[in-house]
Amino acid sequence: MAAMTRSTALKLAAALSVLVACIGIGLFDLPNLVRGADGSAAPFALVVGSFTSDIVALVAAYAAWRGQKWGAVLLILVNAFWIVQAIASLLFDSTTTELVFASAMLVHHIAVVSLCLWRERVVSAA
Repeated sequence: MAAMTRSTALKLAAALSVLVACIGIGLFDLPNLVRGADGSAAPFALVVGSFTSDIVALVAAYAAWRGQKWGAVLLILVNAFWIVQAIASLLFDSTTTELVFASAMLVHHIAVVSLCLWRERVVSAA
Protein backbone atom coordinates (compact mmCIF):
# COMPACT_ATOMS: atom_id res chain seq x y z
CA MET A 1 0.00 0.00 0.00
CA ALA A 2 1.48 3.32 -1.07
CA ALA A 3 1.74 6.08 1.50
CA MET A 4 0.05 9.38 0.80
CA THR A 5 2.40 12.12 -0.32
CA ARG A 6 2.36 15.65 1.07
CA SER A 7 1.19 16.96 -2.29
CA THR A 8 -1.77 14.58 -2.31
CA ALA A 9 -2.64 15.48 1.29
CA LEU A 10 -2.63 19.21 0.47
CA LYS A 11 -4.79 18.66 -2.61
CA LEU A 12 -7.26 16.62 -0.58
CA ALA A 13 -7.35 19.29 2.15
CA ALA A 14 -7.90 21.97 -0.51
CA ALA A 15 -10.72 20.02 -2.18
CA LEU A 16 -12.48 19.41 1.14
CA SER A 17 -12.18 23.09 2.08
CA VAL A 18 -13.52 24.23 -1.30
CA LEU A 19 -16.50 21.91 -0.86
CA VAL A 20 -17.39 23.34 2.55
CA ALA A 21 -16.74 26.96 1.48
CA CYS A 22 -18.97 26.59 -1.59
CA ILE A 23 -21.74 25.00 0.47
CA GLY A 24 -21.45 27.83 3.00
CA ILE A 25 -21.54 30.49 0.31
CA GLY A 26 -24.45 28.90 -1.52
CA LEU A 27 -26.66 27.90 1.38
CA PHE A 28 -25.93 30.57 4.01
CA ASP A 29 -23.89 33.56 2.85
CA LEU A 30 -25.47 34.57 -0.46
CA PRO A 31 -29.11 34.13 0.62
CA ASN A 32 -28.49 36.24 3.74
CA LEU A 33 -26.44 38.84 1.88
CA VAL A 34 -29.27 39.22 -0.65
CA ARG A 35 -31.79 39.69 2.19
CA GLY A 36 -29.64 42.42 3.70
CA ALA A 37 -29.16 43.42 7.31
CA ASP A 38 -32.88 43.82 8.03
CA GLY A 39 -34.08 40.61 6.37
CA SER A 40 -31.34 38.24 7.48
CA ALA A 41 -32.20 35.68 10.16
CA ALA A 42 -28.61 35.73 11.44
CA PRO A 43 -26.79 38.81 12.72
CA PHE A 44 -25.46 40.58 9.65
CA ALA A 45 -21.92 40.83 11.05
CA LEU A 46 -21.95 37.02 11.29
CA VAL A 47 -23.09 36.77 7.67
CA VAL A 48 -20.32 39.09 6.45
CA GLY A 49 -17.75 37.29 8.60
CA SER A 50 -18.86 33.92 7.29
CA PHE A 51 -18.66 35.12 3.70
CA THR A 52 -15.20 36.54 4.34
CA SER A 53 -13.92 33.31 5.90
CA ASP A 54 -15.32 31.32 2.98
CA ILE A 55 -13.55 33.55 0.43
CA VAL A 56 -10.29 33.34 2.41
CA ALA A 57 -10.71 29.54 2.47
CA LEU A 58 -11.07 29.49 -1.33
CA VAL A 59 -7.90 31.55 -1.77
CA ALA A 60 -6.02 29.37 0.73
CA ALA A 61 -7.27 26.19 -0.95
CA TYR A 62 -6.04 27.41 -4.34
CA ALA A 63 -2.60 28.15 -2.91
CA ALA A 64 -2.47 24.84 -1.01
CA TRP A 65 -3.50 22.96 -4.17
CA ARG A 66 -0.51 24.52 -5.92
CA GLY A 67 1.75 23.42 -3.05
CA GLN A 68 2.34 26.87 -1.55
CA LYS A 69 3.25 26.76 2.15
CA TRP A 70 1.40 30.00 2.91
CA GLY A 71 -1.76 28.42 1.49
CA ALA A 72 -1.46 25.46 3.84
CA VAL A 73 -0.87 27.80 6.80
CA LEU A 74 -3.85 29.96 5.85
CA LEU A 75 -5.98 26.84 5.39
CA ILE A 76 -4.99 25.72 8.90
CA LEU A 77 -5.95 29.14 10.31
CA VAL A 78 -9.34 29.20 8.56
CA ASN A 79 -10.14 25.65 9.65
CA ALA A 80 -9.04 26.43 13.21
CA PHE A 81 -11.55 29.31 13.17
CA TRP A 82 -14.18 26.93 11.80
CA ILE A 83 -13.33 24.42 14.56
CA VAL A 84 -14.18 27.08 17.14
CA GLN A 85 -17.48 27.73 15.35
CA ALA A 86 -18.29 24.01 15.26
CA ILE A 87 -17.56 23.62 18.98
CA ALA A 88 -19.75 26.65 19.74
CA SER A 89 -22.53 25.07 17.68
CA LEU A 90 -22.17 21.81 19.59
CA LEU A 91 -22.45 23.69 22.87
CA PHE A 92 -25.31 26.05 22.04
CA ASP A 93 -27.46 24.56 19.25
CA SER A 94 -30.54 22.66 20.30
CA THR A 95 -31.92 20.62 17.41
CA THR A 96 -30.62 17.21 16.45
CA THR A 97 -30.00 18.31 12.87
CA GLU A 98 -27.84 21.23 13.99
CA LEU A 99 -25.87 18.99 16.35
CA VAL A 100 -25.26 16.35 13.68
CA PHE A 101 -24.16 19.02 11.19
CA ALA A 102 -21.83 20.63 13.76
CA SER A 103 -20.33 17.22 14.58
CA ALA A 104 -19.71 16.46 10.91
CA MET A 105 -18.13 19.87 10.39
CA LEU A 106 -15.89 19.40 13.45
CA VAL A 107 -14.62 16.10 12.05
CA HIS A 108 -14.14 17.71 8.63
CA HIS A 109 -12.15 20.67 9.95
CA ILE A 110 -9.91 18.48 12.11
CA ALA A 111 -9.28 16.23 9.10
CA VAL A 112 -8.32 19.23 6.93
CA VAL A 113 -5.90 20.54 9.55
CA SER A 114 -4.39 17.06 9.85
CA LEU A 115 -3.98 16.84 6.08
CA CYS A 116 -2.31 20.26 5.99
CA LEU A 117 0.18 19.06 8.61
CA TRP A 118 0.80 15.76 6.79
CA ARG A 119 4.41 14.70 6.44
CA GLU A 120 5.77 11.82 4.44
CA ARG A 121 7.44 9.02 6.30
CA VAL A 122 11.19 9.07 6.23
CA VAL A 123 12.88 5.69 6.11
CA SER A 124 15.93 5.71 8.31
CA ALA A 125 19.05 3.85 7.33
CA ALA A 126 19.52 1.47 10.22
